Order: sequence, then structure tokens, then C-alpha cells
Amino acid sequence: MPFLTLIEAAIFIFLGLVLGSFASALIWRIPRNLPWFIEKDEATDKPVVFSRSACPHCEQDLKPMDLVPLFSWILLGGKCRYCKEKIAIDYPLAELLSVLMCLGIYHVWGFTGQGFILCAAVPFLVAMVFIDFRHMILPDTLNIILGLVAVAFISYQSITFGTAYGYDSILWNKLIGLVGFPLVALATGTVMTKVLKKDSMGFGDVKFFAAAGLWLGILYLPFFLICSGLIGIAIGIVFRFCKKGERFPFGPALIAALYIGVLLQGLEIIPFM
Repeated sequence: MPFLTLIEAAIFIFLGLVLGSFASALIWRIPRNLPWFIEKDEATDKPVVFSRSACPHCEQDLKPMDLVPLFSWILLGGKCRYCKEKIAIDYPLAELLSVLMCLGIYHVWGFTGQGFILCAAVPFLVAMVFIDFRHMILPDTLNIILGLVAVAFISYQSITFGTAYGYDSILWNKLIGLVGFPLVALATGTVMTKVLKKDSMGFGDVKFFAAAGLWLGILYLPFFLICSGLIGIAIGIVFRFCKKGERFPFGPALIAALYIGVLLQGLEIIPFM
């Protein structure tokens, strides 16, 4: 492997660790309605961006050595340095997943502006996976941010490549996807609710469909439905095997299908077309 490629990969690994640490903060704060971006300093009553992290058990402010993504959790044996209470494995897993996702983006999209913009979506996707597993919700805030990152990605492509690659038609394809994906989700959810006589799809999932449609475009709708359905079935089987009950989160399946679809876009592959 060329030296330059190793340097580039190392940059994406470092980026993945940092973004994974940010995802861990989102996983803890958003379900508890805690501020995660700007909050007031109790001493000065002034807004502060990214307040210091603290142990959720003893509320001790964490030092830099306690916040090294992934490695701090391993070196501390999964426990708080101060109160020795266990730290949930969700957080190192979120950081590891973030690294793997960033490396996947680098492998397909390369060391490009598009690759870095795609990585900006990673912490929000990772946070949604763990929040949905724990709380069965896909927060509106994260759905909106995911859509805004998609707008930034599309805008970057349009400005950089112009109409040379037919981005005018691609833009229409994605705008139709923004509308078409959630309409199909609503129709499917309505039918399944009547058949099963219980709610089969949360409205957070429908909003995620809208964001996914903007990312992928209407041509990816068949792939997205089939891929998310198969992954959802696999998650449901695991939940039943682990005796977690019949109800299981469908969000992680949607997120996995979106991520795979974005990688296929980089490879210029549209399944079933």
C-alpha cells in the first residue's frame, strides 16, 4: 500500500474516532433532552459550545485522558476512573462503528470533498442506530440534520461538477426521492397496520425515509425497500432469539440500507436497474 494511501487512511481513522466520540455524546444526551451543542455556563450564564463531559454516575468532570475515543474505555476496563461504575459498551461500539463507516466511505469515495461531507453524516447515523435500539425512536433533530448534510453534499457536487455529469437530472431524481420515499413508507405502514392490527412503522421512520430519499434519489427506492426489509427481518429474528419480544427497532435496518446505498452510489451502481 502506498505511503500516501496509508496517511489518508490514518486521517479517516482519526476522523472516525473523533466523530464516534461525538456520536457517544449524542447517544447519551438527546434521549434525555440534554443540550448537546450550546448550553449556558452556570457560573457566567453565558452560552458555551461543547461543555465538558462528565461521568453519568458520579458526575465527575472527565479529563482528556478519560476521553480518548475507544482506548480510554479499554484501558479503564469499561469503568469510570473515579467511581468505578461500569460504562455502557454502547459508547466504544459507537466509536468503532464510526471508524468502520468512515473507512468504508474512504474506500469508495476516496480522499475527496465528497468523502469528507459523507463522513459528516456518520456521527448522526451512528447515534440514531444506538438511540433506536435503546429507546425505539429516531429523533427529529437528527433526521433534520441528516437532510441538511444531504443538501450540502448535493450542493457540493453541483458546484464542483456542474452539468458536465448530468447533475441537473440527478438533482430532480433526488428531489423526487425526497417526496416519493416517505409517501411509499406511509402507504406501506398504513397497509401493514391494518393487516397486523397494530402500529407497524413509527413516524420517525417515515421522516428518515424522506432524508434517505434525498440522499439516494427515487431510482434507489426498490433497493432501499428490499435491503432494509431483509436487514429488518434479520434484526427481528435476533430479537426473538434473544427473547427481547416481538417489537424491535426498524431504524437500524433503514440506516444500514442508506449507508450501503451511498457506497453503491460511489461505485456508480444502481441495483435492479
